Amino acid sequence: MSDPRTHPLRKVLIVGGGSAGWMAATMLSRVLGRVAEIELVESEALGVVGVGEATIPPIRKFNRFCGVDEAAFLRATQGTFKVGIQFENWGAIGDRYLHAFGRVGQELDALVRMHHWWRLGQQADAPDYPKWEELFLGRAATDSNRFGHDPRNPGSLSELLPHAYHFDAIAYGQHLRQIAEKQGVKRTEGIVVDAELAGETGHVRAVKLEDGREVSADLFIDCSGFRSILLGKAMDEPFDDWSRWLPADRAVVVQSKAEGNDIIPATRAIAHSVGWQWRIPLQHRVGNGHVYASAFSNDDEAEQRLLGQLDSEAIGSPRVLRFATGRRQRPWVGNVVGLGLASGFLEPLESTSIHLVQTALERLVELLPSRAIDPALRNRFNTQSENEWCQVRDLIIAHYKVTQREDSEFWRHCSAMDVPDSLAENMALWKDHGALTIDGGHLFQLGSWSAVLIGQNFLPQRVHSLTARVEDKDIAPRIQELAHSLRVKAASLPSHSAFLRQIGAWSDA
Repeated sequence: MSDPRTHPLRKVLIVGGGSAGWMAATMLSRVLGRVAEIELVESEALGVVGVGEATIPPIRKFNRFCGVDEAAFLRATQGTFKVGIQFENWGAIGDRYLHAFGRVGQELDALVRMHHWWRLGQQADAPDYPKWEELFLGRAATDSNRFGHDPRNPGSLSELLPHAYHFDAIAYGQHLRQIAEKQGVKRTEGIVVDAELAGETGHVRAVKLEDGREVSADLFIDCSGFRSILLGKAMDEPFDDWSRWLPADRAVVVQSKAEGNDIIPATRAIAHSVGWQWRIPLQHRVGNGHVYASAFSNDDEAEQRLLGQLDSEAIGSPRVLRFATGRRQRPWVGNVVGLGLASGFLEPLESTSIHLVQTALERLVELLPSRAIDPALRNRFNTQSENEWCQVRDLIIAHYKVTQREDSEFWRHCSAMDVPDSLAENMALWKDHGALTIDGGHLFQLGSWSAVLIGQNFLPQRVHSLTARVEDKDIAPRIQELAHSLRVKAASLPSHSAFLRQIGAWSDA
């Protein structure tokens, strides 16, 4: 086994650009800049999918590490702030709830979690009793299109209203490219068509470009999108298909004109008779897409559903994307690591696409190999990746499974389908006791699961036994007071668009 100090990686080759490729180039150049050469091969002729416009709060950690200035990045990408995802028509038609980032506005004590107290207070039948989502600051901020934070003085507001972003994903990749190239990353124009394997190890020795050139490296990062040119094609890594739980296999996407200065600081996920529609507000346009299952709808029907639900005039013509939901069994095979669409696809219902690239990169840095590619590091990477993907998958499936909709064949199919054992166990423990089977390694913790399950009317049948020391009529006013205090706090925030201008993040382009 070679010593990573005496046999460090000399060269890393990233195959493919887009947000995944340039995230890899930016982060790895930050880490390996003085140790290894980093080259990225991409082709403008191929283009990128470029519809992943919504993120979750950990992206701020990635941006800080890579030296991305928040205001400059928002200007460059026409970005806006995001405090959660608003789900509409998921539990039943007409329902609405917010999966807000951050913690509940205030825990009542250190022993019993807030959702138990909220559930107990419900039993008092008090007039105007708050919904669960109203105990998060993000709900009131979203309702009033307000947002604010002070990056110089992180405090309670940052904890109660943590943020992520909406942005133009193609522009984000280009913004990162500028940073990466300043850090020494070499960009090569070309289309990778094949790979040459080393006979003794089965590792990739070099990739072959369409024009006949070859590019060699010690470690290859496959960011080639659905082509999966290295992980899927060259290494022949099998694909686990999850469509039995997530039947959507297509999306029709279109941009529309901006809706004015009242910019909602949340992604909207609007359920339709077949699948759902996203609505993502940027500064100068809105990103729209409709995720659906071809087994229940043809493309023309889906396009009409999307166009009929736009809030503003469409820009250009809709385009259809086809995908298979699932993942390559091992994202790291030999000396190839797959990122983004090259390693798998989960629909963007919880805005996790860019996050899964980020965590894979963080994992790779933590387990960075020498030129020998120690199998123990590779195996650990693959195990952690599988756990993470399955955990995210389960929450996405829960949106479809936990529904009272019976208005279409699609929703009847989703409510009746079997789910993975891990999700079934989680749902059973929640229903019976208001507890979860998840541990500290999950991306989605109690706040996320409670938002979805309670928001879609899947309520715990029992509250924690320690709530027996308090009467429901005594708890209800405290819950109402908390919801009121959060509405007052939200009212003190500037409007979302005003705050973007205040910090110099608004683009006049």
